[in-house]
Amino acid sequence: MTSVTLLHTADMHNRLTAQAAEQLHEIREQNHALLLDSGDAIGALNVTVRRSEPIIELMNISGYTAMAIGNREYFFRKWGMVHKTRAAAFTILSANIQPVRGDMGHIKRWTTVTAPDGSRVGLFGLTPTMIAPGSWVERLSDMRFLPWKQAAQQAVTALRGQVDWVIALSHLGQQRDQRLLELFPQIDVILGGHSHPQITKIEELSGTLTSYPRPYAKEAVLITLGKQQDAIHYDSRVIELL
Repeated sequence: MTSVTLLHTADMHNRLTAQAAEQLHEIREQNHALLLDSGDAIGALNVTVRRSEPIIELMNISGYTAMAIGNREYFFRKWGMVHKTRAAAFTILSANIQPVRGDMGHIKRWTTVTAPDGSRVGLFGLTPTMIAPGSWVERLSDMRFLPWKQAAQQAVTALRGQVDWVIALSHLGQQRDQRLLELFPQIDVILGGHSHPQITKIEELSGTLTSYPRPYAKEAVLITLGKQQDAIHYDSRVIELL
């Protein structure tokens, strides 16, 4: 039986406090968890002149493993999006954004990590389509959005044979996530964002576990997962952040 523990946040919108960052660090350490975020950690849509967004520094203190690019992290020029997240000591993910030329620097489509318990974990991010393909705005950008279904297929194909767990950090919202789990049952866990639920939601749907924390750094979700003969078993706890 393989197992892994996850600590999940989403839609913090620059509301993470220094006290909550230390709290997340302690919970992660105590539970040997991977700390993951599903996007919109940053508050501003624009690019600032400072070195990085303040919340990125706090997330470094917490010890995040990875986060997805949400609409708040997005910028229509590659340099701006890289600048927003450049101070991150953790992996930044978006499987459905690709550069016209070159690469995305520290922003990756997917990655594999080894959890503290030794499980191999594959992570990929999904970002809402911010620029419609073929639009005039797209001509100003040096990046292109792949259809999220195509990007998810590529990520699942690349990861599934290499890892014990495939986890999507999705900022698509619950409605599209429902379609995601229907199309790709190979995904074990969808850690979602963008929907801003009033009550944190954790449930298993068709063999895929889904998690949606309340926004604005109010809560995090601690999930302990086990898998035996492709059946997932889990315990979860909602943690109020300080």
